[in-house]
Amino acid sequence: MLPKYHYEVRFQKPGKKALRLPFTEATWSGSRQEAKRTLSVKTNNGRDRFWPDVNVEEGDLLELISYLSGSPRSLFTGMVVDLGKSAKGDVNPVAYDFGFYLLNNDVAVVFTGGPADQLLNVIFAQHGIPVGGIGAMPAVEKQVIRGKSVWDAVVDVLNQVYRATGDRYWCWIDQGKVYVGTQRGQIRQWKIQQGSNLLNAERKRSIADMRTVVRVIGSDSEYLSVLHDEVDAANAKRYGHFVKVIEIQDEDRGNKISIAKQELQNLSRVKEQAAVTSLGIDDVIAGTKIGVYEEITALQGAFTVFGDSHTIRPGYHEMKLDLQMEVSGK
Repeated sequence: MLPKYHYEVRFQKPGKKALRLPFTEATWSGSRQEAKRTLSVKTNNGRDRFWPDVNVEEGDLLELISYLSGSPRSLFTGMVVDLGKSAKGDVNPVAYDFGFYLLNNDVAVVFTGGPADQLLNVIFAQHGIPVGGIGAMPAVEKQVIRGKSVWDAVVDVLNQVYRATGDRYWCWIDQGKVYVGTQRGQIRQWKIQQGSNLLNAERKRSIADMRTVVRVIGSDSEYLSVLHDEVDAANAKRYGHFVKVIEIQDEDRGNKISIAKQELQNLSRVKEQAAVTSLGIDDVIAGTKIGVYEEITALQGAFTVFGDSHTIRPGYHEMKLDLQMEVSGK
């Protein structure tokens, strides 16, 4: 038996009362690789006398509300950024949440080195971005950041931590505040399983992005000096030599072996991708941990959602989830 899905979309002009927006389909989506969550709505302007004229404009607020639990619950609030219209009367407003502002503010920061969380707090404070929570993180090297968006700067810092330690941290927005950590907090772990709410499951393995050799070179612009080659002998024998060259600064030369080992550990893997399609669950978005149970693809156990796309129609809700197959930070 299907859940009793009931959703509303409302739009609000500055200083005005929120109005209900009739819709034929709404797509609510996000990813751990994206700064923003998105709500794309399909509606129609004056289709018949029972369907009111739609007067949505750029800059209006768009809200997705769920009544699945009985009482209204806001799942998304964001600003209309894109607005499409057709000769048939179709209207397609697309709204982004607060993460949109991370993409549209540039950073200029000089950092003398220290814990990554300290640098991230400096970046967010520069633009008055409210922080919900950032835990203690490993150190990163001194650096000058200029001409990058807040989001790109944050992603670059998190990638530095990953390359140095193998621990994967993520940045996300919740209730208008920014968070950085290895796992989104949640009260309940939902299950998706065959014979119940699972509609489809897919799994793929690939060596297209694998590297079996990491070559460390110095930063001298006049001379090319190879400092160290780190080789995954087993994978190199099986798949061949795929070389990744990394350049290090003079002050890091003493750590060249440990840097190469960590980089090789990150790259010398068979890349796995998996996705499931199921009946929709309001609480399951990117960063949520879920249980998946499907026999043919052998997806069995707990996975973190890497990306999500929820398709909502009157009386129906379906979601497709891309699963994170690598280990997050500690």
